[in-house]
Amino acid sequence: MSIFYLTPAKGDMPMYLLEDIVIKRLESLKSVINGNNLAYNEYLIEGSVYDNVGHFMLCIIAILGENNEFCHFFQKAETELFKLRIGCLSSYDLRCFAKKMLRCIKKYEPETSYITPLHIICQHLVLKYIAQHISQKHSNECDMYNIKVHFKHCLSFVSRRQVELTKGVATVPCGLWKQYLMLLFIKNLNQRLNTNLSPIQSDPRIEELLHKINKIFIPNLNEKMNILKSRDVDNASNLFPPCMLNLHRELRQRHRLSHSQRFYYSLFLKDIGMPVEEAIDFWRTEYRLTPRGSHSCCHSWEKDEKKFLYGIRHMYGLEGGRKNYTSVSCQRIQSIDNACTEGGCPFKSFDNINMVKLISKPTEALMSQIYEYKNRNQFTSACMLTLKERENFNTFSFNFNPVKYYMISSKTSPVCT
Repeated sequence: MSIFYLTPAKGDMPMYLLEDIVIKRLESLKSVINGNNLAYNEYLIEGSVYDNVGHFMLCIIAILGENNEFCHFFQKAETELFKLRIGCLSSYDLRCFAKKMLRCIKKYEPETSYITPLHIICQHLVLKYIAQHISQKHSNECDMYNIKVHFKHCLSFVSRRQVELTKGVATVPCGLWKQYLMLLFIKNLNQRLNTNLSPIQSDPRIEELLHKINKIFIPNLNEKMNILKSRDVDNASNLFPPCMLNLHRELRQRHRLSHSQRFYYSLFLKDIGMPVEEAIDFWRTEYRLTPRGSHSCCHSWEKDEKKFLYGIRHMYGLEGGRKNYTSVSCQRIQSIDNACTEGGCPFKSFDNINMVKLISKPTEALMSQIYEYKNRNQFTSACMLTLKERENFNTFSFNFNPVKYYMISSKTSPVCT
């Protein structure tokens, strides 16, 4: 068994135990989404049969339940759980993970979109010296080791210009390997959620379990996931990371954002808990107002309502190819040329005067540390300092991003009233 869930467990299990596994797993997934510490759960032990059964049963529920909100929650929570787990693996555990994956991969056809790159990366992670290097405090920009994969297997990296391309082959540095494993996990999960399960749809045991989940969990989904209402965004902005706080202030001041910055800000709001209906209300309210000052956006709600509605619903996976977009990382924000836009990472793209305006408590000691990180081009570390100062957090996971900043920041600070 593996935390990648390539193959389901086989065997018999009492129905009461199956129900208990599913409900306990849902409770743990809610804790993960809300940024709480993951309490011990005997059904969530990594690589156990119970862990495997819980994952695959929730996949079945997500497919047969046909509830977009639950499906979105499940995808997001399982991805966050995988990120948490892969980020905590020791070098020994990382090698064990790679060995298990290599054994499982043998049963799969190489044509499967994620199998070939997964095989390549695991062949490297199984090596002791590489596993030790990756499991230590590892920079996202490290390129001591690399793997070569066909560009079609890492299109998101290619689009962000995070990898080098040579004749259709992408060179992925080791600083991106954990992030790459997450992308492959998401591909695996999305493919599984498109499985045709009509043969078991009428199974009374499945129907009973679906009924219980719909009765116990679905009605409380909105309450448990800290839904962000359109009217509460100004309040919540006090907890935003500086990059998103800047976009929020720009929007409130000018009532417009450029296309790319509107896209990034929309995805951020989506991932911190704003449902599609609230997103439509938020952008409708803002884009009905008369724009102020110079701006590159020429749209208005009255003229482009259909385009706005489609764009927002598309971001939530409800239109077009039904891809569920997620917000961008700090690395992505820092890699973009923001010379002609209002966005970007304040610690990289702004002068000191404008950067200070976005920091809640710019003490002399804090700013001295931030300037030091900024001069060393460690922009994410500078951003982390503002959160550390505010919430007294000492550790962060390997894949820091604006959503994680907000989740940690809001953990002890109620936003919505």
